[in-house]
Order: sequence, then C-alpha cells, then structure tokens
Amino acid sequence: MNQERRIVKTLGRQVKKQRQALGWSQMFLAAEAGLDKGYIGSIERAEVNPSIKKIARIADALQVRVIDLLDDGRNSQGRF
Repeated sequence: MNQERRIVKTLGRQVKKQRQALGWSQMFLAAEAGLDKGYIGSIERAEVNPSIKKIARIADALQVRVIDLLDDGRNSQGRF
C-alpha cells in the first residue's frame, strides 16, 4: 500500500475513533468542524483526501493534534 492510501485510511480510522470516544455523531462533528456530514463520512471511509485545512478543522473540533489523526502507530524511526 502506498503512503497516500495509508495516510487516508489512518485518518479515517482515527477520526472515527476520536469521534466515537466523545460519543459524537458524524452530524455533530460536522457541525463543530464547519463541514458537511457526508464529507465526514467520506473521510471515515477513506473515500476522499481532505486538505490540511480541513484536517486541522476536524482536529480542532475533536480537540486533538493533527498528528494524532495521522498517526498509524508505526515506529517513526522506520520506513513508511
């Protein structure tokens, strides 16, 4: 799997994980981030490659760092 696909999938998993940990619906997260509910769903399903601005809006809404949404748990010392 290439890096772009891995990052998009990781982002989707992490957004969903963080959203569910807060007990939020996709609609609530979308409202908090100023985005469309369908777009949040597309991110969680790794169907879209959002801009860094939109990732930052989501991270701010979830009160996490952008890196937390992009971290796939791999050793940062190793190869991607």
